Amino acid sequence: MIKRKAYRVMIVLALASLCGLITVQAYWFVRAYQLEEKQLDTTINLALRNVTDQLLKSERDSTSQIGIVEKVASNAYQVHYSHPIDYATLDATVREAFLRHGLLSPFELVVLEEVTGKIAFGNFYSAGVKSSPAAVCLERALPQHASITFVVTFPAKKKEILGSMNLWIFSAVAFVVVLIGFSYMIFDLTKQKKLATLKSDFINNMTHELQTPISNIAVASEVLSKNRGRLSEEKLVHYAEIIASENQRLKVHVEQVLQTAMLEKGELALKKSEVNVNGIIEEVVRTFKLRVQGRGGHLNTNLQALKPVMMGDAFHLKNIFYSLLDNADKYSTHAPEITVSTSNTENGICIAIADKGIGINPEAQPHIFDKFYRASSGNVHDVKGFGLGLTYVRDIVNAHQGKVWVASVPDKGSCFEVYFQNY
Repeated sequence: MIKRKAYRVMIVLALASLCGLITVQAYWFVRAYQLEEKQLDTTINLALRNVTDQLLKSERDSTSQIGIVEKVASNAYQVHYSHPIDYATLDATVREAFLRHGLLSPFELVVLEEVTGKIAFGNFYSAGVKSSPAAVCLERALPQHASITFVVTFPAKKKEILGSMNLWIFSAVAFVVVLIGFSYMIFDLTKQKKLATLKSDFINNMTHELQTPISNIAVASEVLSKNRGRLSEEKLVHYAEIIASENQRLKVHVEQVLQTAMLEKGELALKKSEVNVNGIIEEVVRTFKLRVQGRGGHLNTNLQALKPVMMGDAFHLKNIFYSLLDNADKYSTHAPEITVSTSNTENGICIAIADKGIGINPEAQPHIFDKFYRASSGNVHDVKGFGLGLTYVRDIVNAHQGKVWVASVPDKGSCFEVYFQNY
């Protein structure tokens, strides 16, 4: 128990560490992006201020202040020049300044009339400063000596920033790969530990389950051998029934293990023929009844199906009915009260095996057909078993294109119903 708690603490700490590392990595990645964006904004700002400075010098204007650069969007910058200008001069000056500051990404240059804010010219340079505008788009004629502002937009700004963060991206991807590998190792380790526990439990339970019928058969055989000719007919029949019942029990346990393995490999081949479900149930009940009566219980039948014939594998059908009866018996803490009934539906036959045992908790019911799963009370499994019985039942029923389900109320009992089509 201490080891299990320590293991759980380790898993929780590992997961918490992973979450913390992911958070730190995300934080630093965002910070790096913001730093790259800030550096790019500074470079663009300097380039555009240099543009206005060059334009003023070309006009021999040393009194006006350098134009104000305003960031109007995440990727757009507006320059308040407040002077009339020729578009060709602006175009050449902008591209020269961008080239000098290393701004080679695509951009859009738009000229606005300062007073009205209406577009006068606009061009898109798809290859940055290395390209020329296809044509100057004249939206409207500017009044003579009209003051202008211009806006530069970088459509691929985010892409450019990410492109400059190759090292960060590589480290982030490498980090994610390491985290995925570490997470997989934790998952696989947890799975392996669970499988190891299941294997240990399975071997322990199998040893117990096989020893019980073997011991009972050995005792009954010894009694018959030592008291040959001295036992009454009634006792002879009694001990013979014990041997037959325990032999059937032993055979079902072995078949559950073998057939489950074959089902997993897809090697199970059903030998179907016309079978009478009522007859199979009567045969199984006859074998099982002695075991229930030995606990002071009752095993009743109510076989009302008037059309009990179906195509099925008699051997496996016997085994699943025996498994369901075995389940009803094991989960009855006092004298078992079990009823087996059959009835016809419109297209098939329904078999119900009901008990008045401890029932199954609602949270456990969705898992009872899972391999190795055994319903428990608290942290203790009160009933021994392989955890294969109901898995075997489900698989055989599915192989017959049938259905199986359970209705159960804790402390009041369970009812397993199996449905098959007649043909």
